[in-house]
Amino acid sequence: MQDTIGYLARDINKVAKIWTCFCLLTLGVFILTQASSYMEMDALGIWVLSCAVVIYLSGKDTGQQFNRQNYFFLVIGFLMCLVSFVSIPLGITNPPYSIGEFSLLLSGMGVITFALLGFRTLILPVSIPFIAVMGFGGYEAFVRNQEWITAPLIPVITTISVTLMKFLGLNPVSNGNIISFMSQTGSPIYLSIVSDCTGIWSLGTFTVTVIIVLSSFPASITKKSLILIAIGYLGTMIANITRIVSIALAGYYFGPAGIMETVHIHIGWIVFSSWMIIFWYYYFTRQVGITFFKKGNGQEKGNSK
Repeated sequence: MQDTIGYLARDINKVAKIWTCFCLLTLGVFILTQASSYMEMDALGIWVLSCAVVIYLSGKDTGQQFNRQNYFFLVIGFLMCLVSFVSIPLGITNPPYSIGEFSLLLSGMGVITFALLGFRTLILPVSIPFIAVMGFGGYEAFVRNQEWITAPLIPVITTISVTLMKFLGLNPVSNGNIISFMSQTGSPIYLSIVSDCTGIWSLGTFTVTVIIVLSSFPASITKKSLILIAIGYLGTMIANITRIVSIALAGYYFGPAGIMETVHIHIGWIVFSSWMIIFWYYYFTRQVGITFFKKGNGQEKGNSK
């Protein structure tokens, strides 16, 4: 056992890649065997970012030395795995057992693995999904009893959405948080802007990714990075408005059933995921200095005349 641990500890990058493949494979299987939802796409996005940070940091100094501090992290890892099975009975998360609880287990396994190998700097990024799920669990419980948090956002979202719909020629009418207009099929369309439509979960997911990135790359924290993050929050809100307007357009052209229902289910994670990819690609390449695609070393040959 010690020989195996010693062998793995000598190749940090290989361990990080094995861990990434294991996480994405098990998460993929879990998602395919469950009913897909917006929350599962959020969780997968957080895991992808966590694994990317693990791979990046595996090329740095990981503090490869097993000491008493690692025993503490081992205990923490085992407790994290235990929370995965008791979070529902304790009311931290909601039944049934879903990708949230599975993320708690997987994150705990990661902490145990990297603590056992002495990779202390990899413990934080692999713990982020656990922190995210626990944070969302507490946040969800808070929101259930505190509707006033999202209440101020609803009229703002409604007003902006109605303005864009008028610009696009839908001729909507708003009554409180209800937006109504006639579709080209002759059927009336009613959109109710409620708490889930404020983009509060997307903002939460974006906040978690900000925590992951800033804690993993503290050298990238500058005035420019803070401006970029502010733009990221603005873009996240715009992505949510785009989602609402896209649902309205689907209803306007195709009526209240069929395509509109499909767009309502899928457009949110498509728009938000696209925005996250674009924003963080720009941030990593321009602010952190990470290159994802290697440029060719050879010079292009000129056309012969």
